[in-house]
Amino acid sequence: MEDSKNLIKKAIFTISELNKLGSKLESNPIHDALEHKSPLNYKEAEPGKINVEEFKNAIYALIEADDFLYKKAPMHNLNKQEAEEFCKLIFKSKKHLDNLLKEFGFKSQESPLLDEKALYIVSNKKLLKNLKNKMPNINIISTEGVLNPEDMKIIRPNIPGKTLKGISKKCEITIKEINKLIDKLKPSEIIVIVDDDNKGDKLVYERAKELFNAKKISVEDMDL
Repeated sequence: MEDSKNLIKKAIFTISELNKLGSKLESNPIHDALEHKSPLNYKEAEPGKINVEEFKNAIYALIEADDFLYKKAPMHNLNKQEAEEFCKLIFKSKKHLDNLLKEFGFKSQESPLLDEKALYIVSNKKLLKNLKNKMPNINIISTEGVLNPEDMKIIRPNIPGKTLKGISKKCEITIKEINKLIDKLKPSEIIVIVDDDNKGDKLVYERAKELFNAKKISVEDMDL
């Protein structure tokens, strides 16, 4: 109980500091991310149950963002990379808060739909299925692993040579399938959906960037 109280106190302090920072940056994207423009009112809340996991995750993200307030004091100026890291944490917190508010009847703004003219690459069939359920017409293919056998050595340094030969053949087939889709669909762009905490996803993106000039988006930015 005491830990929860301390967590809440820390979150309240962090939010207060972020609001002060936001007031100094009214024309800044960070401020726009913090500003709540929805006409919804807390009095519209319906009876519901607190999703403790979402609540804690929102606070943890804000506490992580809180480090920037101390590291970049007193001016709080962020370079490009720092701004991306900071805003990522703010949006992450917002996503958890939106999920929390859903329990009380509030509908959050839906994530933008993916481009049906693009070709998306994912590393596993579970994510492919989730996306297909949301957007049946989306062009998407799963690699079911890496795109180059050498990358598997990074993930599993002690992988047997025999197993590596099988993976090499699978990579060749997957790359051919992607090239066939590119020739057939003539996509506007090729995008790899990446879990930033997954080393395999990062390796798939790096190879896809080399092979197909692919871009990437983070799975965290998607409402799945």
